[in-house]
Order: sequence, then C-alpha cells, then structure tokens
Amino acid sequence: MKAAYPDDEEKLSFARKVMQRKARDHARTPVQWTSESPNAGFCDPSTKPWMRVNDDYKTVNAAAQRQHNDKDSLSVLQFWKRGLAQRKKHKDALVYGDFHLLDPEDGHDQIFAYARRGEDEAFVTVLNFSGEKVEWELPGSAHVQRWVAGNYTAGAPDAATKGKITLRPYEALLGMS
Repeated sequence: MKAAYPDDEEKLSFARKVMQRKARDHARTPVQWTSESPNAGFCDPSTKPWMRVNDDYKTVNAAAQRQHNDKDSLSVLQFWKRGLAQRKKHKDALVYGDFHLLDPEDGHDQIFAYARRGEDEAFVTVLNFSGEKVEWELPGSAHVQRWVAGNYTAGAPDAATKGKITLRPYEALLGMS
C-alpha cells in the first residue's frame, strides 16, 4: 500500500503514534514456551513466526515461570493461576457480583479501585497503574477485612485495611470485604 502523504513528516509521525497506540500486536507476541527451542518453542523450527520472538526468551518463558520457587514472590504465571483460582472459588462475587467503583468523584490518576459484591461475599480490588509508589486513601465504604492476594508476594499482602495505603509500582491487591 502506498503512503497517502509520503513527504509529509508531520502526518507520518502522527500516523505512527496512532498505530503505536492502537495496534494489537503489542499484546500478541509469540508465546515464549522454553529457552531451549528455536522460536522459544512457539512454532516448529522450520516455521517463521509473523513477528520475531523477544530477545529475553532465554530467561522469560513459561517453563521458567513454572519452575519459579521463591516463597516470597510469584512469577506472572503463578500470579495468574492464583487469581483465576480466586475467581473460580468466589465467582458469585468476582464474576456475577455487582461492580462498584471506589472513589469515583475524586478519582486518582494512578489508582483504579473497585468492589465486587455477590449475595454472600464481597471483594475489593486496588490497582496502581503507575511505575511510582503511590499513597491512596482507602474509602471507608470499602470495608476491607483482609488482603487475600497481591502481585508482589506469594502470601497474603501486608497492607493497611483502612485509611492510607501505600502501593508499590504496578501493585495489585485483592481484599475480602
């Protein structure tokens, strides 16, 4: 396909920015299964994937995440398994429950927080979408009894259940309410 404005650097730059934001391939890279196989085990060695495998496949791959055994931290795979197990165990609240934003009026640029309530139980999810440590006032309506899962530790997170909480960069907390 021929570019509509081949000599207009400003329009080309704008188009690149739009494509960078809207392209789905950022989330659809070839799955890195192993460190041993060509193409990280994503496809047969004689097949060329539609996009290159990331250079970090020797250390970042599903096999390494399965073998991760630090009692104080989780691999991304372990985190997702734990999160999906919670979702399955508490589906009345986490799948079918009512959704309620916490702190919708004031809002916070880095924090997204919500509650899910089923008939018999409720949960609060707090997500820090920034690469910075953030202090955030947990609304009294959250009624967090205890934190049950997070992405920084294999055990239950050690965070305040009322008042100001400090979230580390990209930290996620799931609490029973």
